[in-house]
Amino acid sequence: MNNQSSHILFRQAHNYGFIDMLKATFALFLALVSSVIFADSASLKTISKAIESNYIDLDRTDGPGCSVGYARNGVLIYQRQFGMANLEHNIPIDSTTVFRIGSTSKQFVATSIAMLSLQGKLDLDDDIHTVLPDLPDYGQQVTIRQMVNHSSGIQDYMPILAALYGNLDGNFHLGEDILRYLYRMNRLDFEPGSQYAYSNSAYILLAQAVEAVSGQTMREFAEENIFKPLGMHNTHFHDNHRELVKHRADGYLNIDGQWQKHNTNLEIVGDGGVFSTIEDLVTWYNNFTDNRLLGGTQLVKILTTPAAYTEGQAKYRTWPTKYSFGNMYLKFGGKTLFGHSGGFVGFVSAPYRIQETNEIMVSLCNYKFKGNVNRVFDTVEKIYRDSK
Repeated sequence: MNNQSSHILFRQAHNYGFIDMLKATFALFLALVSSVIFADSASLKTISKAIESNYIDLDRTDGPGCSVGYARNGVLIYQRQFGMANLEHNIPIDSTTVFRIGSTSKQFVATSIAMLSLQGKLDLDDDIHTVLPDLPDYGQQVTIRQMVNHSSGIQDYMPILAALYGNLDGNFHLGEDILRYLYRMNRLDFEPGSQYAYSNSAYILLAQAVEAVSGQTMREFAEENIFKPLGMHNTHFHDNHRELVKHRADGYLNIDGQWQKHNTNLEIVGDGGVFSTIEDLVTWYNNFTDNRLLGGTQLVKILTTPAAYTEGQAKYRTWPTKYSFGNMYLKFGGKTLFGHSGGFVGFVSAPYRIQETNEIMVSLCNYKFKGNVNRVFDTVEKIYRDSK
């Protein structure tokens, strides 16, 4: 063997050793990371105990309730259902039950807007009139991004129509009334971009923008670009109130101690309108860590970067929050929760991803009670208090 050959063999052996060393180092790194995540994550016993203690009052056959799921790394590790999906036919809530998710729907509109921007079909920082020219003149520029992040100044339609028709949460009304108002209202509540003020109006208009730019209905675009690619087969924008939905829960409201149906015939979508399940929403929130949609990391960055306001900060109820394309960042139990609650007629949804542990808790309920969102916050606090 000549010196050149010996040198080559030595170099190959050296390279193979170096690669093996890299592999071993990487494996050790993964093991260490996994051990840290595991150590920071709660036990299944702690999780089940916390959920049952906060939902046990709904373990009944004479009233509506909630479906609850808890996932880790995208896999459901605990599910429990409480109460009834339909009181007339004595149908209990189960793992397949489909719920209306209210304002949790907004993020799917925001995601559609982000996807269209990455496709070059709209610019997030353009005036909304570039895609919806028939909107009234607001007197100053209102950008698409400002509308997504609730800083447009566009008035919320709900209080206005409530003054005209009464409590809209219980009334049946036409989407055309809402659109008629939105295309006539030209007064802004504040300078666009200056502050956070939740606007259902903005999201109805954003859904209109998706339709104008894509040439599809909001339902069609979301199905083709979000729900179908992710395998969210039990999720859709419900734009036909007569449509039959298998495993659908009825919504309820308790009046004078009696349960009454509490549904709606509203077909306009954008600020709400999505129907979904525990499993599908776990799939959705896991996609923020393992994106399978077009747009890759760019899409995730747009969806998870908090908005900035020139005056003050966003709040959810009394809690400070950061708002980002249809989701909020909140702190509970020493953890950062990323998600968005929803409530309309007899339904309350509360899906949240725990950022530090890559866990997801989803709670879907079929009766009107604002405290149903608090059940999730209380559960997370109890899990991580008892895990210490």
